Formats: sequence, structure tokens, C-alpha cells
Amino acid sequence: MSRSILDRFTEEERRQLIERLLAVQGKKSYISGKEIDLRIDQVEVDHIIALDRGGDDDESNWGVVIASENSSKGKRDLQLLKYIYQFRNHRDQYLALKRDFTFGDALGEVYPSREEVLYDLTDKTITLKYKSKGETVVLTYPILSDSLDKSVKSFVGMVPFEIVNHDASINPRSIVDLEVMIEEFYNKNPQLFPSLATLDITSEGKAKIMAFDGQHKAAAQLYLRSRQLFLRVFVNVEKAKIKKTNLRAHTVVAQIHFPKLIEDKVGHDLFSVEFEPFADRVDRTKSTELAFIKQEEINDEYRNYLANYFKYNALIDEEGERHPILEFVETISARSKNYPISYDTLSKTFLRLIYLKPSEDKLEKSIPLRRSEIGNLREIMALFVERVLKDKFDVQTGIYKIEEKLVEEPNSIVDDHLIGYRICRQAAFLVWINEFRKAVARLLVSRNRYTNAKWRDDRVLWADISDDDFQIIGNMFDVIRKHRIWKIKENKEILASLGSTKQSDWKAMLLDGKLPGREERLFDPLNDTVIYDKAINIGSGGA
Repeated sequence: MSRSILDRFTEEERRQLIERLLAVQGKKSYISGKEIDLRIDQVEVDHIIALDRGGDDDESNWGVVIASENSSKGKRDLQLLKYIYQFRNHRDQYLALKRDFTFGDALGEVYPSREEVLYDLTDKTITLKYKSKGETVVLTYPILSDSLDKSVKSFVGMVPFEIVNHDASINPRSIVDLEVMIEEFYNKNPQLFPSLATLDITSEGKAKIMAFDGQHKAAAQLYLRSRQLFLRVFVNVEKAKIKKTNLRAHTVVAQIHFPKLIEDKVGHDLFSVEFEPFADRVDRTKSTELAFIKQEEINDEYRNYLANYFKYNALIDEEGERHPILEFVETISARSKNYPISYDTLSKTFLRLIYLKPSEDKLEKSIPLRRSEIGNLREIMALFVERVLKDKFDVQTGIYKIEEKLVEEPNSIVDDHLIGYRICRQAAFLVWINEFRKAVARLLVSRNRYTNAKWRDDRVLWADISDDDFQIIGNMFDVIRKHRIWKIKENKEILASLGSTKQSDWKAMLLDGKLPGREERLFDPLNDTVIYDKAINIGSGGA
């Protein structure tokens, strides 16, 4: 935020100001409304509306708060913190009772009494009437018919919150993670799509507006004390049809799924537009990635954009060519029946080999190291594809119910396909990739590839990796692939364990060689020491 005349107050002037402001605030904190006792409470004075948002720099725009309430606000001003505090307070009351906190609960807290509406429906319009503070409110909206089904009619427009209800029978989703959305709308970013609702007939000529989708955007605006919500309201559709359509939208059709690869691309583009010109104009012997992030005009979201930037660079080269690993990754839907790797799994495994925090190293050092890091990861992922998936895993055969098929017919899945499938399952992948990372770090340390020994822990690929090193890394994938656990087909007890989605179970099987909850060792361990030792020995007469 911009500098304030508050910074020039003497201690006595500040004390007097606090007393005046507390008198106006009823001796309560502006954010939480808690009683303030200056004998025991540490307090702060800050802007209610930030100067950067047009707030005045005088007593009309200053508030007193308990210091702890303001300790981690970042660039949030007191008004935004007050809205967020109210949300947290309501949410935490429900969570303390071990209940979900829904949009309906939020409506009940902010608008305890909501009205039914009288409605008058014609072919072209619908008119709603209700009482508000003793006055009759009349609203009229055009009726729209779907182009593919004329029987589906709706209206679209701004609807007062005081007549909006929540239909938990269609979507009981919790809204405990609302803070980011509150801040989004507080920053005056528009609601791009309407929330969805139905007009439920309650009696002759009376109805309720029941919202069932877009609860987060609706609740965020509710806590910002918006008077109206942008809604599409279905007026004559069977509730069962709406429920089915809504379910399919979240599962089979996945209309609301925002592909993570696209998210990384958007973040990449946002970061590159600001960072690349920054890197060109500053003195690279003095400035850093962290200095870029800490600029006043750059918000905290750029820490995420930095991660998006480097992840996307690892997957899409400068000419726009996709990395071969994406031929085996589901990048569109949240679910897949064909691809062995979900984008979420890729993000948590190979892409975590990238250092995803802003570096404090000078740009003259970090920029070439970042370039090497991305190149190293691309080569490693290419080796993985070559050794584990290419010409082995058949995308057409896919991954759907493989474990069930094995129980019915053990030979229905060929070994190479089964190995690729199991190695890429997230719970197993997370275990072996960690051991692989440690094995790679051990290799690079032994060959003096790091200019800073500490990098082996969190910047494993900030190294000058030779062709011979990559050969050993390729051998590591061979060691992992040849472990016999991946191609077991007939032992039903083991098959049941191999179907586990728990990382703890896979740690027991891969690191200890034991089935979950069992003491006898059935497999050789697959830890970083084994991976490293066997990879080094391949090609030199070893096992």
C-alpha cells in the first residue's frame, strides 16, 4: 500500500487517535467486533479502504483492530478482512458442530428471513412480487426458451438475495474454502457466468427461488453485502431432470472442470508478460526472482504463476511442441479411462522435481540454471517414456477396471501394459519418485555436478548433467520397471493390496517389501540405495 500520514504520527498523537477511533467504534475491533481493552490488548490503526483502492488518508477511513487480527493481512485492507472474518466466524461455528457449511447456511446467517414470491408467468415474461421492509417489490424478466428444447424455459437477471434460497437436495457442496473468491469479487472482478436456480412452486401463485449451482461465487458476493445475484432461473423444468443434468456436469461431462494444463498455460503467460521484461531491464548481477515477486505492483499470485511458468516450460517447448509424456497424460478431464497418468499426478511427481519457489540467487546465475533444470527434466521424462511407456502401454486398452479384469482373467492384460499402469498410479508413483529423486541426487553429488551442495535437497536438477549421467538415470527407470511387484497377476491377496490408493500401503510394499499390515517380506525393497546401486552396475557386469 502507499505511504500514509499515519507513519508521521508521534506516539502521543497515535494514542489520542486510537482513543478517538475506539469511541466511534464502540470500543470494539473494526474487524471482529470484539471488545478492546487498551490495558491488555495490542492494537493497530490501519486503513478501512486501502489507499490504492481510493480510500481517504484521514480519520474517516482509519480503523482500530486487535493486532493479531491484522498480522497476516498482506495487501488486504480492513474492510476486506472484516468480510473474511465474518465468513470465518460463521464457518467455524458449523465446523465445531462437525457440520458442513453450505450456501444455505451462509444465507441464513446474512439474511435470516427470506421471502417467498408471488409469480405471474406468461409466454414472454415472468413477474415476481414480494415484500421488503413493508414495501412491495415488483420485478419482471423476459422468458427464454432453450433452442434445443422449447419446453425448457428460464429467465436470467439480477435477483435480490432476500428471495434466494439454497437447494441442498441438488448440490449440498460445502463452501469452507471461500476466502479467495471473496477477495476476487472484492477486487471488482465480475461474475462471468450466472449461478443456477429453479423456481419451485410452493402453492397457487407462490414460489421459492432455489439456487443449486455457483454457490461459491454466490456466497462470496453475499459476504461482500451485495444486494443482488446474477442468476439463471429455470421456471418449469422437472427437478429430477435438473438433478441428473447437474450430476453429469460435475462427472461425466465435467463442464466445470478447468484443465490444469490450461491453468499452467494461463499462469505461464501471466508470469512471462511481467517477468521476462523485468529480467531484461534489471541488473542481473544484483536482482533475483524473489525481488521480482516482492515488487509492490506484483501481487502474491505471482508465486503461483512462477510455478505455472516453469511447469509449462517443461511440457511445451518454445516452438509449442508438446513433450512426449503428454501422450500418456489426461490433460482435458479430471478423470480418464485411457491415459495412465492424470495431470494431477504429473504435477505431484515429475513436475515437483522443479524448484517451484522464487530463487534468491542472482538472475545471472538462476536464469541459466533454470534453463538447465527444464532441459534436464525434459530429458528425464523422455527417458521415462522410452523405458516404461512407449510401445508398451496401449492407450486404447486404457486403465478402466484393470485390477478387476485381472481377477476375472489374469492373462487379459499383457505384462508391459500392466507394468506401465501400476507404475503410474498416483499412490505408487509418489513413493518411487521420491526414491528416484534421492538416487539422482546421490549420482550427481558423486560426480560433482552441483556448484552448491545444498541444491541436492530441493533443486535436484540445478546441475550440469552429462550424457553418461543420463544413461545411468535411464538405468534407474529400468531398475524400477523390472521390480516384480508391477506384473503380479494371480495372487488375490497381493492383487487386493496392489489396488490400494493409499500412499502408506505403497510405502510398505515398495520400501519394506511387505503387504500392508503383514510382517513377512514378499518383495525386495525398492529404495534409493537399491535404485542407485543397481543402475550403476547395469552395463558393467552387475545385476
